[in-house]
Amino acid sequence: MASALRRARGLRRARGLRRACGLRRACGLAAAAVALAGSVAGCVNMPDNGPMGAISATPQSTAAAGNFIEPFPSAPSAGEDPTDIVNGFLVASADYPVNKTIAMAYLTSSAVKTWAPTWSVTVFKQPPSTQLEPGTSAGSSNDTHTVVEATGAVQSAFNGSGQFVSALNKDRSENSWSFRLVKVDGQWRIANPPKFRLLDVSQFEDYYKAQDLYFVNPSITVGAQDQALVPDSVFVPVGTLATDLATNLVNALIPSTGSQPGENTWLQGAVTTFPATAKFISVQLAGTTAVVNLGGLNGATRTEREQVSAQLAWTLATPRGPGPPSAIQSVELELNGKPWTPPKSICGVSQIRSPVQTQATYPCYNPYPSQPSGFSFTDHGQVWWRCTAETRAQQGYVGQVFSVFPVAGSASAPSCGDYVLENSAAMPSPASLPAGSGTPSLTAISPDGNYVAYYSPDAKKIFVRAMSAGARQHPVQGPVGSDVTALSWDNNDDLWIAQNGDVYLAPLNQSASQVDSAPADVTDLSVAPDGVRVAFVVQGASAAQTQVQLAAIITSGGQAQSSPGHIAPAESPTLGAPVQVAPGLADPDTLTWYDADNLIVLAGGTSGKVLAEVPVDGQDSSNAQQAPPGAISVTADGDQNALVVGLDNNHLAVSTGLEGPWQTLSVQGENPAYPG
Repeated sequence: MASALRRARGLRRARGLRRACGLRRACGLAAAAVALAGSVAGCVNMPDNGPMGAISATPQSTAAAGNFIEPFPSAPSAGEDPTDIVNGFLVASADYPVNKTIAMAYLTSSAVKTWAPTWSVTVFKQPPSTQLEPGTSAGSSNDTHTVVEATGAVQSAFNGSGQFVSALNKDRSENSWSFRLVKVDGQWRIANPPKFRLLDVSQFEDYYKAQDLYFVNPSITVGAQDQALVPDSVFVPVGTLATDLATNLVNALIPSTGSQPGENTWLQGAVTTFPATAKFISVQLAGTTAVVNLGGLNGATRTEREQVSAQLAWTLATPRGPGPPSAIQSVELELNGKPWTPPKSICGVSQIRSPVQTQATYPCYNPYPSQPSGFSFTDHGQVWWRCTAETRAQQGYVGQVFSVFPVAGSASAPSCGDYVLENSAAMPSPASLPAGSGTPSLTAISPDGNYVAYYSPDAKKIFVRAMSAGARQHPVQGPVGSDVTALSWDNNDDLWIAQNGDVYLAPLNQSASQVDSAPADVTDLSVAPDGVRVAFVVQGASAAQTQVQLAAIITSGGQAQSSPGHIAPAESPTLGAPVQVAPGLADPDTLTWYDADNLIVLAGGTSGKVLAEVPVDGQDSSNAQQAPPGAISVTADGDQNALVVGLDNNHLAVSTGLEGPWQTLSVQGENPAYPG
């Protein structure tokens, strides 16, 4: 099959340009040294802290794609008025540093000396409009000073490290920039160019490519078998040299010099990075190895040094794959100039000791773990389970149906059993649930497979039950049970609940409390596989105003204020400020995480729904396919499992790609959900 989902499979660990390769991990890292050298030959070198960025996924080659058309920048002409000068500067500065010299021609000599754009960028939905500030003039030969305002509707924003901040909750003043112009030898020049870029969406997509930073997940116990890192994209300009790119990425991971995920980013407080004592010394390229020299880690523990090295390997190094060779394929960590050699056993695997490391050195830190799994669903007053490994679904098979609550009365751990044809109607007899249980409608199994939760609309209760022999179910206490629209577990076995537009959290064996820091009017939610991010569908006043939003789950030190009976930040997780993703997606309805980088969103009105691949780095969806008729829900679990949708006729359909074909299963059911 040819969908973006299918094209990425088998290649996604290599990561790469999303625009060229479908789902983000499909291509390669720090784009070919050969291609890069050719693309930037003759370009002006970047300052050490490099310019800002925009769009995709890894130390990929940041050479221009060459298949887009933008206004050609030119130096200012004599006699141009102030708005022409500002417009010319915006065009020339869009692809800095490629046209740096032309852009500087629009500036005063003093501004030229200080202008060095960072990775910060404000992205407008349309090209910003420019006009003289009210009360100013520039028509007379006696005018020597004036102000031009560039304004527009902001779609997204990125901070000085290129990390996604979003336009949500931004002050109105940040939607504009007042350019001060003065006359120099009779010609207007800009005296205060911004330290960030002002771009429209098309410029952002054409001139900037995304790279991923990888952070430590504080919700995972040190020493646990799975230490999966949390990705977050930064955006870098086309033409960035590999050494500059690596330098900026490393600095972004260092609390003292970078934007600790941090500082003014949506992941602030939810992830951790290098120890606070870490100091940047240098980054050098030795062939395809990035040699990263850090100071301040002499007192770091073995685990902390391992985490630092793992973050560097996943952030900088890309394994070889199809296409040209990557500029960086391995990493060597130096501590004050001395190579650091990791222990012989990493992730429980014995390895040849070497200071040169790759992503394969740290398999348990893989941010994109995926293995064949199964999904739960409801039907006939019961919760069921069946497996949908992609390799078997490609052959027309799905796992046999199991009852999560067998006749014996106890929950059973999920199992795949034998695979049967998709048109098989065989299923076990339903078991009788305890009195007062009602009829299950929504269901969710915890990521570790230890617990199952289900919502019964007629009983107006949410029940939780351990997946072990003899376990008894118990209702979730607290103000939940009426009009529940979503259930999702995090990896700490906390149950997240959407009810009547509000969000509640029910820690295991504790009462549910409203999460005050959550957005209002939430109709659907899904916790990411890493347990530190949660996605919402936030209902607007109209379908056009409904949004997909993300928030970070902060497990300690939250700043949200709580009211009596609600979650206290010091006791339970809070949420960071939400950010909007896929701003151009119309009428989102329900969503699911595909992997650490992408959501699958069911969207659209009555005229026909689509299934859209939505990256979580702030860019718009670039792949939307027609959903099967009657689709009302969707679930996904990485590249090892088929997509499953729930239909409005109480049936389920599966596919191995967004574009189909979709096969309706003979066994009925509703609200399918992979674990999580």
